[in-house]
Amino acid sequence: MRKFLNSMIGLMLGAALFFAAPAMESEAAEYSVAPADAILYTNDNTVILSDADDASVVLPEVAADLPIQVTGITSNGYFQIALDGQTFYIHGIGLSAAKTDRQVYDIMMAQKAVFPEGMHWTNDNYYAWKGGTYTGGFGCAGFAFAVSDAAFGDTKAVIHKDYTNIKVGDILRVDNDTHSVIVLEVREQSVIVAEGNYNASIHWGREISKAALTDPYSYIMTRY
Repeated sequence: MRKFLNSMIGLMLGAALFFAAPAMESEAAEYSVAPADAILYTNDNTVILSDADDASVVLPEVAADLPIQVTGITSNGYFQIALDGQTFYIHGIGLSAAKTDRQVYDIMMAQKAVFPEGMHWTNDNYYAWKGGTYTGGFGCAGFAFAVSDAAFGDTKAVIHKDYTNIKVGDILRVDNDTHSVIVLEVREQSVIVAEGNYNASIHWGREISKAALTDPYSYIMTRY
């Protein structure tokens, strides 16, 4: 039912954008756009614009918690977005990172388009992390950091070792602190993970028992 309602909301939003017109004409704002690829969510401050300019309103009110494909970030503080094959803009305060396990899961799974199953990925691959605990990581850590950033943006991570409190999107250091995985699903006795540098490639969906996670050197990085 929720999936059906979200689809209907998406259709209504698309129709509103198609028929809406900017409230007033204005000169185009001057800015540059840095490419981005992420799913963020609408909130109570979301206003959809035809340009990276608050005067170019297309839709002044949008329901909260709708997933939005972000395609770029402008130099003057707006997200460039894709809706129904068209380009629009939302001010930086109008989109939020994931809030629920389901939203985190959806964002991470969307990263399969960037990091497909079997993609070559080794310690030669590096990613600079926004989580703050480390500046970045190679190989398995770099992959986990990249997927984590897609879901949580620049939210800072916290390290802990409470294995009764593992959440979707947590990064686990495993095998005596020699390998990183990111949690896709938490089950009663196990977790389902995605990982890089697994046989020199990207792998989605491995199941690891919770008993195998705990050792003297491993730990959890969470951004909740």
